[in-house]
Amino acid sequence: MWDLAFFITVLALFQVMSYYGQKTKRHRAYSNACIPPTVEETDIVFKGSDGITEEQIRKILVKRFPYYRSLQENLQQTFLKRLRSFMSEKTFIIKDDEGFKEMPVLVSAAAIQLTFGLSQYRLPFYKYIRIHPEEYFAEHAFFTVLAGNVQGNIITVAWNQFLKGYSDFADGSNVGLHEMSHALYIQKMVIEEGYAKDFCRNYNQLLDYSKLAYKTEIDGQKNLYSEYADSNLQEFWAESVELFFEKPAQLKQQYPEVFKAMKLLLNQDPEQTVNPVSEVNMPWQEKLKKLSGFVWMKLLNGPYQI
Repeated sequence: MWDLAFFITVLALFQVMSYYGQKTKRHRAYSNACIPPTVEETDIVFKGSDGITEEQIRKILVKRFPYYRSLQENLQQTFLKRLRSFMSEKTFIIKDDEGFKEMPVLVSAAAIQLTFGLSQYRLPFYKYIRIHPEEYFAEHAFFTVLAGNVQGNIITVAWNQFLKGYSDFADGSNVGLHEMSHALYIQKMVIEEGYAKDFCRNYNQLLDYSKLAYKTEIDGQKNLYSEYADSNLQEFWAESVELFFEKPAQLKQQYPEVFKAMKLLLNQDPEQTVNPVSEVNMPWQEKLKKLSGFVWMKLLNGPYQI
């Protein structure tokens, strides 16, 4: 009996190690195909959270980040832990001769906000986060001015537009969430395709409802979304995230299926600001049921993400 249990445990561990090994190889292959960002002499470079203490991070979040301020204390601690872990894997390039510790902290906080309900939140493919002081020209289209973009394994934002997004956290416009949404899509739907099974399934369900909402918007029947969001479904997805966090009541009222699918995908309810993570509210019986189902999936079918 115990020999069989030991064998099954070893087999499950082997499968988990193989799973993460294959996923790491895919990340490495994609990263090696990307061109590293150019670093100029006037740029300021932060590697991880070098020189930034946990107390400094906490004060920055309390001052500047309404999502964090609203969380109950235990979730604030989880947010801080995730933030430091996320930052530890990134190189921050500030395209200016002046920079602030707030820059890498707050841009990283946007990623943690977006992924706070997910078990995998580090966006490991993205090694670099580049911060311009204000809007900048696109690298290969010099007459195109950007407030943010995602290219290769680099996430770029304009700091003035980023701050504007968080100074009014109810206008439905937030460049930090917008660009992190593009990064999350590529991380899960492209690089981890076949691995992030639950996310891919839930995203495709969201996409079905988004297509209906997208058609409603471009036909002029409703105007919750901007004209830019109407340009393609990828921009519609990113703006849906902005609305989900900043105008949840309006999104829920006008497009209830999109709102419901977004809650499932991100495992969050933005209307519950103190305790937004859906699984935290799950009764212990359901948690136990989900855990037992997870274990059986590991044993029977190999690694399975919940």
